[in-house]
Amino acid sequence: MPLLSDPPPWNAEAPGEAPQAVGQSVLGNAINLYGAREGNLLLMGGIHGDESESIFLAHLLLASGCKVPLLPCANPDGALLRQRWNRNNVDLNRNLPSKDWKPEPLNPRYPPGPAPASEPETRAFLAALERVKPSTVISLHSFKKSFVEIERPPQALPTRINDAVREFVDAADIERKLSIGYPTPGALGSYGLENGLLILTYELRRGSSHGELQELVAPLMKLLDELEAQRFDPQDIPAE
Repeated sequence: MPLLSDPPPWNAEAPGEAPQAVGQSVLGNAINLYGAREGNLLLMGGIHGDESESIFLAHLLLASGCKVPLLPCANPDGALLRQRWNRNNVDLNRNLPSKDWKPEPLNPRYPPGPAPASEPETRAFLAALERVKPSTVISLHSFKKSFVEIERPPQALPTRINDAVREFVDAADIERKLSIGYPTPGALGSYGLENGLLILTYELRRGSSHGELQELVAPLMKLLDELEAQRFDPQDIPAE
C-alpha cells in the first residue's frame, strides 16, 4: 500500500539527492531525512499522522528545490493508518524527553507513552537533530485555524528573525502566537526551550487544498532561507 509519507506521486522518487534514513517506525517504515547535513535549520512534517497537510506541504517544498534538511513525515505509521498517534497509540509530540514530561495524559487525546522517548519515531527525530545540529526547528502541523507558535517573545529573538517571521505571517495572513493556550508536557516546544532551540510550530489550516498549500511554498521558502542564514543563540537578545 502506498504511504502518504512518500513523495508525490506516491512512491515515486523525490527530486535531488537520496534521503538518509534516521530511524524506523514501529511497523518498520523508514523515517527519511532529505538534505542530510549540518545546518542552522531542520524542517519536519507529519509528527501527527492525520495532519496530512503538513506532509504534503513538505513534499511540495522538496519538489520546489528546498535545500534545508527536511523530515517530510516523522510518523509514517500514523500517516498510513490515518491517525494522530503512532502504531503504539502514542502522541509523539508528547513523547519528547523534556523535564515537564508526565506519564499521565492531561487529555486522553494526547497519550505520552510509557517513558520519555520510548517511541522509535521520537528517537529518529532526535537522531535527525544530532545529524543536523540545528539551532532552529520548524514543525509543520494542521489545525482548525492557521497560525505560527513561537514560545519565545519577540524581544528574545534577533531582529532579523523577527522581521523574517513577520514578513511570513503577513504573507500567509496568519497570527503569531506565544502559546497554543494549554499545557503540552513532552512537546517539542518544551524540549526546545530546555535545549536552547528555537521552535516554530506552523499550524496549517486543516483541509487546505493542494492549491492553497502550493501558494505557501514561495513565502515559506523565503522564511527558510532567512532562518538557515543565521544561527539562533538564546543568549543573543537584542539590546533595548
